[in-house]
Amino acid sequence: MKSILLVLILLFSSCKGQEKGVGNEGAAQTPDQLQLIEKNNYSGSDVEEFVVITDVKTLQEFYSKVNRTRKPGLPVPQIDFTKEMLVIYCAGKRQNSFEPRLFVANESETDLVLGVKNESQERTSTAITTPFSVYKLPLTEKEIILK
Repeated sequence: MKSILLVLILLFSSCKGQEKGVGNEGAAQTPDQLQLIEKNNYSGSDVEEFVVITDVKTLQEFYSKVNRTRKPGLPVPQIDFTKEMLVIYCAGKRQNSFEPRLFVANESETDLVLGVKNESQERTSTAITTPFSVYKLPLTEKEIILK
């Protein structure tokens, strides 16, 4: 009985120790940076796409396309479009394993230029994927361009 109690005490104390050590890396971002909110390997789009979303209807249309073959589907993120907007990048069909990442390449008074960095993953499969990433950024009047 004492050994079970000791195991439970160790289990709960170790979980709290890990909880305190986990930091929120995204919280320190400056307002002009992109914040990744979702990524997945199956977008439903066979061609490369870049979409800027500023309303709920367009966001729901995108997720309905992504979820048409998923059961259960991915949940639609809750976004306040009066303060924020979304940028979605679909990489198209890929046989190699990589993860596309968007980054701010250049910013001017009128434009926000984004670049795509392909981060390699360990190749574990030869399956064909259609990766996509969803980024959140503050609402802006600037034209968003993919380089």
